Amino acid sequence: MSADKLLPAGPVRIKFEKRGSLKFISHLDLQRTMNSAFNRAGIPIWYTEGFNPRKKLIFALPLSLGAESVCELLDFKITEPMSSEELTERLNAAFPPQLRVFESYTPENKFQLISWAEYELTGGNVKDIDPTEALKPPVVVLKRTKRSEKEVDISPFIKKATNENGILRLLLCADQQNYLNPDYPAKYMKLEDYSLMRRRIFFADGVTEFK
Repeated sequence: MSADKLLPAGPVRIKFEKRGSLKFISHLDLQRTMNSAFNRAGIPIWYTEGFNPRKKLIFALPLSLGAESVCELLDFKITEPMSSEELTERLNAAFPPQLRVFESYTPENKFQLISWAEYELTGGNVKDIDPTEALKPPVVVLKRTKRSEKEVDISPFIKKATNENGILRLLLCADQQNYLNPDYPAKYMKLEDYSLMRRRIFFADGVTEFK
């Protein structure tokens, strides 16, 4: 539960989780779910102007289809003050069970400052993987873009990889120019039947957690 602070009219950020069967819904479906939830919750949210006014919901990072997360961030604006506790409670009451808001607050940092994301991979053949060997540079994968496919060495975008007690942790580049989808290193390591969870996101030092 977030601390009961008064959120002034203006920008608000929520931190939420997306788990369970909701990991299989697309980003577009998540946007639709959020839109409906905000309507049910009665949040005084700011709409864009023009011929087709809509809620302006800005998500921090793309999330791979099939991945869970406990560190999703969403920005929007409210048109009148309300307490962070009330906003959090209203949204949680309107969200499906596998979406849950942890806290709501006035943002101090722009999403452009996000540089790294930490993922946990478990299950399947994860326990048998030594990432030090499996991800020894170069790590060349066939990367898809909107226009073509090309071979790319993704090793510069992998800051850290460890496997402790069958939990594979990857710290991957998450900035806007070089975002690395965790499916690429997972496929390169020939992982099968694994579960994927995004745990934390960080500033450029890879240590200070982004908020």
